[in-house]
Amino acid sequence: MRVLVTGAAGGVGTLLLPQLAGDHHLRLTDLRPPEHAEGHEVMLGDLADPAFTERLCTDVDAVVHLAANPRPGDDWDQLLGPNLDVPARILSAAARTGVRRVVLASSVHALGGYHPPSARPDCGPIRDTWPPHPCCRYGATKVFGEAAARVYADSGAFSVVCLRLGGCQPVPPTRGWCDTWLGPADLGQAVRLALRADVRFGTYTITSATSAAVFDLDAARRDLGYAPIQSCDTYRDAIPDGPSTMCRARRP
Repeated sequence: MRVLVTGAAGGVGTLLLPQLAGDHHLRLTDLRPPEHAEGHEVMLGDLADPAFTERLCTDVDAVVHLAANPRPGDDWDQLLGPNLDVPARILSAAARTGVRRVVLASSVHALGGYHPPSARPDCGPIRDTWPPHPCCRYGATKVFGEAAARVYADSGAFSVVCLRLGGCQPVPPTRGWCDTWLGPADLGQAVRLALRADVRFGTYTITSATSAAVFDLDAARRDLGYAPIQSCDTYRDAIPDGPSTMCRARRP
């Protein structure tokens, strides 16, 4: 499968590329050269350029869209371009060029408003079947991306798997990350499964395992076959305390 990966030089892309390298022919794009690019096609440029996005999406089977502003604390003017305009442009180019599958990097922040148990409609972990409830402006932009992608999936342009990714790091930096930590092997597993899953449209929370689960992964297990092979509990005794990575309520 020929796969375009946007944002290939970012934090998530750097962890993901070694996980995909043996399975697919990769076309990588970013503003700067990505690591782990050896043997892959690289096209550097700005995703704000419609002509460039069209060239990127030409002659690929699937798009893994990672490019975004990943900072939950940023204001609208810092988020609108990379997190709303660019996904819309990529989706439009994918539809025009005949891409068959889009894997969209969403975020657990799309459901982060449920993080305090008092905000949940019932007891237990946060589920993908609940309506989106972003905890911040960044989370709201990810909900937009999911909704925009669904428009194209419903139109028959291509199929879409939205992965609500947890915090991607090689190891969890603090115990506060254990709610959402996503290790590299599980990130790679989820994207590989999403590229070939028999799904027309779906949104799935993806984290590694933890003994005190905040997010329910049943939808990803059922539809994608996802089963975490990494666990935050492996590191819990060796990492320092720290606050949760989830946003607290902020004035918009």
